[in-house]
Amino acid sequence: MPSSSFVFIGCLLLFIGCARKDSSQQPLARIDDRTLTLEDVRARLDSSRGVTAAQVGEYTRRWINDEILYREAVRKGLDNSESVRAQLEEVRRQLAINALLQEEIYSDKLQQSTAEEIAQYYSAHSKEFTLSADVSLVSYVLFRDRDAANAFRTTVLKGTLWKQAISQVLADPQQSSQIVARIDSAYYNQNTLLPAELWRVAAASVKPEPSFPIRTNEGSYVLIVWKFGRQGQVADLAYVENDIRSRLTIERRRRALTSLVETLRSKHTVEYLLSEEPDSSSSRSVK
Repeated sequence: MPSSSFVFIGCLLLFIGCARKDSSQQPLARIDDRTLTLEDVRARLDSSRGVTAAQVGEYTRRWINDEILYREAVRKGLDNSESVRAQLEEVRRQLAINALLQEEIYSDKLQQSTAEEIAQYYSAHSKEFTLSADVSLVSYVLFRDRDAANAFRTTVLKGTLWKQAISQVLADPQQSSQIVARIDSAYYNQNTLLPAELWRVAAASVKPEPSFPIRTNEGSYVLIVWKFGRQGQVADLAYVENDIRSRLTIERRRRALTSLVETLRSKHTVEYLLSEEPDSSSSRSVK
């Protein structure tokens, strides 16, 4: 980067640091009668995490270059050329269409699916949700100390429910300090259940009972397998629920779009000037 760029960014850094919070209208650059302010830059950049001096400097340089080029294009009358006007009209049309679809089709109300709708869809399409790999529904707790892991396992084996045993450990500050991480009833496959020792234990499990402490570099895991699905079997509803929600949303939007177009079409005189209405399945070319 040229030394002048470092100086420019340095000046901006000093300016931004010294500027008061309410002084964002301070100018950063000016070309003839147009001024770029700090507020303009912040409005066009993602300022949720703050704007750095380097970002402001880069934006300011691009703004100056673009403004100079634009003014030259205007001087030559290119901004009003037929091709530019046609492109602007097409962009305007698409933006307007997108705004309409966002309001009518992609609103939050069309994304809501009830538990009953999800269950009905799953029942009607269950064969479409076969597992492509083995999947295990597991819970686990990672303890710093193997003795703490053994004590927890013993509590569950004596008849205490898993969640209740977790609550008991968490209620005791000394015991809870031994917990590094825990997961309750989550689906995993061989590639996602890590470290690899956990998957080996899960794949060998034959009934839902706590495993012996699994020693790893992070500590000792106690794992329980609630359900194990084999490749080719139908997946649990809970495992594919998000997929079903997405499908229902897509179907709902497709129906809403069809209904919107039909409703709007009835308000206009529409004529196909071909011999017949175009068919998407037709491969004939029109000359």
